[in-house]
Amino acid sequence: MAVLLDSADLNDVSAAAALGFVTGVTTNPTLLRQVTDDPLKHAAELLAATDFPEVYYQPTGAHGELFDEALQAWKLAPERIVLKVPATPAGAVLAQRLVREGVAVSLTAAQSPNAMIIAEAVGAASVIPYVDRAWRDPRIGNDLVRQLSGLRRKNTRIVAASVKNTGQFTQAFADGADAVTAPLGVLTQVLVHPAALEAEEAFSGEYGR
Repeated sequence: MAVLLDSADLNDVSAAAALGFVTGVTTNPTLLRQVTDDPLKHAAELLAATDFPEVYYQPTGAHGELFDEALQAWKLAPERIVLKVPATPAGAVLAQRLVREGVAVSLTAAQSPNAMIIAEAVGAASVIPYVDRAWRDPRIGNDLVRQLSGLRRKNTRIVAASVKNTGQFTQAFADGADAVTAPLGVLTQVLVHPAALEAEEAFSGEYGR
């Protein structure tokens, strides 16, 4: 299991790294737009700001053709960058082209179980379902992660995103996700439980600290 940060904010990345259990960061054009006008430059800054082994980047269109931008991003750190492309007909074409270049690709917005089938057909490394959207959208259903997991035949990872609270965080793993990416506000709460905090306080008082 892996826990990732869903943010493009450098301050969030630094805070997530300090938590000790976060091993990667996911971004998208919406998150990047909140912090930069130059997504590729910002991707380089994210890579430099942390030693996370996984940094997910989705081409934005700010640097020309999506394929060319994707390759530019990947070349920043080929061993660490994962390219995100939408789980759509056009996205599948782009994913196949990138996979042929040796790029690690993830089909994002994987809002149908068919996304797992297509991801494995094109050789994508992972799929990214949007958990909160699935729970709220009757066209999808809150069992999306389970459906994706049930159709998996290879080592394709399921990286659950759009996680808005700790309940969704836990449920995504229970449903078969290999990783969950969430905002910093959610990640800081996953170990906050009254019983655990009470135990910590009791232990700390044993020798008068």
